Amino acid sequence: MNKLTGAADAAGLFASTLCMVHCLAMPVLLAVLPAMSWAEDGHVHEVLLGVAVVAALLSLGPGYLAHRRRAVPLLGGAGLACLALAMFVVEPRFGHDAEAVASVAGALLLFGAHVRNRICCRRCAGGRIFRSR
Repeated sequence: MNKLTGAADAAGLFASTLCMVHCLAMPVLLAVLPAMSWAEDGHVHEVLLGVAVVAALLSLGPGYLAHRRRAVPLLGGAGLACLALAMFVVEPRFGHDAEAVASVAGALLLFGAHVRNRICCRRCAGGRIFRSR
C-alpha cells in the first residue's frame, strides 16, 4: 500500500465523521444560533459527498486490489449510495430530518468500509501498511 491510499482512507474516515457530526449537530446549532443558517444554504452536502467519493475511489479500490475482500468496496458503495440517495431523493421528497437519518446511515457504512479496508490492508501488508519504503 502506498501513502496515497493511506491518506485517502484517512480522508474518508474524516469525511464520514464530519458528515455525521454535520447531520447530527446542525439542527441543534440552527435552533440555538439562527445566524448559522448560512451553513445549510451553501453546497456543504455536495462538497462532502465529493470528498467521500474521491476518498473511496483512492482508498477502497486499491485496497481491494491488495486484499481482495469484496465486502469492503460493497460496504463503501452502499455508504456512498445512501449519501447520494439522501441528498438527491430523500431530502427533496421527505425533508431534512429524513435526509439526516439517511446521511448518517450512509456515513456509518462508509466509515466502516474505511476501517475495514485499513484492517485488511494491514493484514495483507504484514503490518507495514501505509508506510513509505
